[in-house]
Amino acid sequence: MRPADPILVLDGLSVRVGQATLLQDVSLSLAKGEVLCIIGESGAGKSTILKAMQGLMPATCSRFCFGPAGIDVTGQMPNRIGLPRTRWVMQDPLAALNPRQSLGSSIAESLHRHRLSAEERKDATLNALAQAELGPEFYDRLPAQVSLGQAQRACLARAMIAQPDLIFFDEPLSALDALVQKKIAYRMDLLRNATQMTYIVVTHDIGFAESYADQVLVLKDGRVVTYQGRVPFFAAPQSHYASELIAAADALGALRRPEAAE
Repeated sequence: MRPADPILVLDGLSVRVGQATLLQDVSLSLAKGEVLCIIGESGAGKSTILKAMQGLMPATCSRFCFGPAGIDVTGQMPNRIGLPRTRWVMQDPLAALNPRQSLGSSIAESLHRHRLSAEERKDATLNALAQAELGPEFYDRLPAQVSLGQAQRACLARAMIAQPDLIFFDEPLSALDALVQKKIAYRMDLLRNATQMTYIVVTHDIGFAESYADQVLVLKDGRVVTYQGRVPFFAAPQSHYASELIAAADALGALRRPEAAE
């Protein structure tokens, strides 16, 4: 599965720690503006993919190209920490935010490379808050003064304001209640459509993948068992394990019924 003009190409990613193989021969490719959902049980290696791409775990691969120019960063993997023009939104927003720093200040930090006046920085931050459906009153609030869902929206605003090429989302909705999950998922999709940023989303939520993914990659025991576009994935999954995941999500009411999708 290769887009005509990929922003990310990864071939043969493997991660070994001591005698343990955490990932084995993972390959994927994404075009600008696409959403890849990585699905699998706990311990399957979902978050390990993100950490390996960011240089946070020892990894090897045969090819790793990133960015609109397709820069080959394969040889940098043993020593590189972080990809340029990327951001990360984690599962626990309160752990990601400085408890002593206001939401506005935290979001504005992503503008440190931009030569903006204090007034321009504040205006940009207020606009980012508004895009995340947070009013100007949140600019001065501390993380302890907002709900979990509001904190996650602030993290989304902080990621988006930097205008990265790619955002990694590591279980961004799992700590939230169902209604807040729906609102933030919708906001994530709205902002992506407006900016054409690319997302890689680690999730247990098959319903999220059904609603928002362009591609779905399923991991089991560190290996890719299914890698398909969203439509063929739900119509004819490539593995029995993927079929079981879809069936379980459907039984729990996590998938859209045919009449709801029309």
